[in-house]
Amino acid sequence: MVPSYNESLARSDDTITTAKIVSDAIDRLRVAGEIVDTEYSVKAPVLQGGRLFSGFMDELLGSDLVIFNLTDVSANVAYEFGIVQSLGRPYFFICSGSELPAYFQGEIGILNFRNVEEFDTEAASHIELYNFLQDCFSARVTPLRFSRTQISEYFDGLALSDVSAASGLAAGYFRNSLRRFERTNGFFGRKCSGMLRPAGQDRIEFEEKIPEMYVAVEPPSRLTGSYVRDFELVEGSLDELGFALVDFHINRGKDEADFRNFGGHILAKREQGQIVEPRGLVVLEVPTFLYALQYSAIYSAFFRSDLNEEELERRSTMEEELFDAMILRVKRSIDFYYRHDKEVPNVSRRFKWTTIESLPNLLAEIGAQYL
Repeated sequence: MVPSYNESLARSDDTITTAKIVSDAIDRLRVAGEIVDTEYSVKAPVLQGGRLFSGFMDELLGSDLVIFNLTDVSANVAYEFGIVQSLGRPYFFICSGSELPAYFQGEIGILNFRNVEEFDTEAASHIELYNFLQDCFSARVTPLRFSRTQISEYFDGLALSDVSAASGLAAGYFRNSLRRFERTNGFFGRKCSGMLRPAGQDRIEFEEKIPEMYVAVEPPSRLTGSYVRDFELVEGSLDELGFALVDFHINRGKDEADFRNFGGHILAKREQGQIVEPRGLVVLEVPTFLYALQYSAIYSAFFRSDLNEEELERRSTMEEELFDAMILRVKRSIDFYYRHDKEVPNVSRRFKWTTIESLPNLLAEIGAQYL
């Protein structure tokens, strides 16, 4: 819970009372079998020596739900609300008045809340609180609405922390992988030496082979599954089309001190069960960095058990929308670095995204030219 504070920095009486009511409601949900996790507890953080991060932030980072008490609201609550929104934590408001303050209107809240000593089974506001908590913690529903905010809607359903995560991961991917190929005097268009390691075959050393293209396949599971499983699906699709992914290694360039070795997978034709050495190198991968997004603020709301068929179907639709928003942020960030990196020629762009469904068209386009 996010309390209002009195002048001595102690919790105000209305916050203490509200915390008791919330605790009672959670106990009732637990008895009713609506809450699977028996470790839920209610905490009202206290400012320690006037320092916000010694109280509020410590509790927030481990929270599953934040309840804002807007009765006699103080300035710190608006600041704390911004932090909660930016981190994508689920939340809602309670207020003893008939409407929320102007700068909180439009958010999820319980109005005319009765702050009495204990949970009242006949009080409309307490029943509404019970239902809100049931929606958020019950394993039978997907509590996404408690994470939807004005900020997240602006960023295609993502919390600011998720936007930052997607952008940060994209920056690392560009700097450590794509840029080493795309930059002036990079691997693209330059004769390289290295080694191919086909599974079940002898290693193939190569000289003066030119990297031609870098392809990233979007995770077939749309981040609902593991990298290993998605990689196997891509391999299986390529095998049906007569192609394979082969481990490869590019040696460090002799005349470029800052070029390190590079390893990964390239495309190759398969004929009579054997890998055919390709004319050029087409790097193809399911980017592993994308799977870190499974730990984002919004994604965590989906991984709950005991959902019925209808709820699973609804969750699947939401997950697809969330993945589209995530991958869009990654692509836009990479596009930004392409446009603003002075060492990457504007005419380059040999990197492209594709999907497992589009692999046949891609191979038809590049197979004869490079493989």
